[in-house]
Amino acid sequence: MAVSGTRRASRPVRLEVLAYAPTEFFHCQHCEVVWDHVGLGRRIHGEQRSAGLLPADLQADYEAISDWILDASGRYGDRLQFSLIDAASIEGVWRAVRHRIRRFPAFVIDGRIPIRGFDRHRLEAQLAQALEERQEVT
Repeated sequence: MAVSGTRRASRPVRLEVLAYAPTEFFHCQHCEVVWDHVGLGRRIHGEQRSAGLLPADLQADYEAISDWILDASGRYGDRLQFSLIDAASIEGVWRAVRHRIRRFPAFVIDGRIPIRGFDRHRLEAQLAQALEERQEVT
């Protein structure tokens, strides 16, 4: 029951970001403790990072998307909820099949509007429309 004079907060718009994400490989938790204890864990993980977790072009895409997400998060606040999904993960493959996405990065707004490629203007326009629709519903 709503109290008079208060407004119900609207649900945030969900934005799924499907992109190749840097992945660092670890052993099981017990083995990691042993590797760290004998002094090899940090060296092994350091080698992974220095070798580059992604090729240069994918790393540049990932950084541009990360910068945009930070900016959008500041502008939209709690009206926008982000999910970063690694395109090479099982969940990423499932989302790609579900939304017929063949190239990455890709974005899915509220589970129904796929945007292929990182086109900031198109993404901003679709987000603005989804946010406006969400405001009209409440």
